[in-house]
Amino acid sequence: MKKSLGTTLTALRREAGLTQPQVAELLGREGYPLRPAAISKWEKDLTQPNAAQFLALCRIYSVRDVLSAFLGEADALSGLNAEGRRLVDGYIRVLLASGLYAEEPEARTLPLYHLAASAGTGQFLDGDSSEPIDAPGAPPEADFAVRIAGDSMEPEIADGAVVYVRSREVLESGALGIFIYRGEAYCKRLAQSKNGAQLVSVNPSYAPIDIREGEQFRVCGEVVGLGPAAG
Repeated sequence: MKKSLGTTLTALRREAGLTQPQVAELLGREGYPLRPAAISKWEKDLTQPNAAQFLALCRIYSVRDVLSAFLGEADALSGLNAEGRRLVDGYIRVLLASGLYAEEPEARTLPLYHLAASAGTGQFLDGDSSEPIDAPGAPPEADFAVRIAGDSMEPEIADGAVVYVRSREVLESGALGIFIYRGEAYCKRLAQSKNGAQLVSVNPSYAPIDIREGEQFRVCGEVVGLGPAAG
């Protein structure tokens, strides 16, 4: 009987000796900020990681044979013992170090918006307020980038940092996103409860922002990765 994705992810995490909070922290370093609750949902088969998050998990769990680990199907390495796999890994490192066989990163550009410049317009995705940037390391699902202004999301996101965003009109509670509220643009976590919705900062110096019924509110997208540190 084939194991579910969640069951396999749980087993791989335990084999790696990691807790769910530790995995969330490692994913954040990979550019995918998440809460431990998201890891728990994956392992319970309530939700699934997207393609970029899945590949990051494979790196964290040192999964080389994806078909074997998740589908029970063998690849060319499955017939090798530990020493054989070690030799193959060593040969791959030699080839990459030579610089002769490494794939060139695929060229990719995204529109970059400046959070401060967009505040007050209510038209955050106006093409006139963006500039194209090279984004070879952006997750494949990212549709645009935003440069963050202010320290309300520190230490997760520094002032001046670039975040990659997937266009979305609706987000789940706890998701990190870009929002327009009362004509102002924000990068916050969305918190929803029976008492209403709030935009929540990481920095405790900033109080949550209550989303009042009847006020202009729009979800622009979900933050799916962090760009290079501001220079």
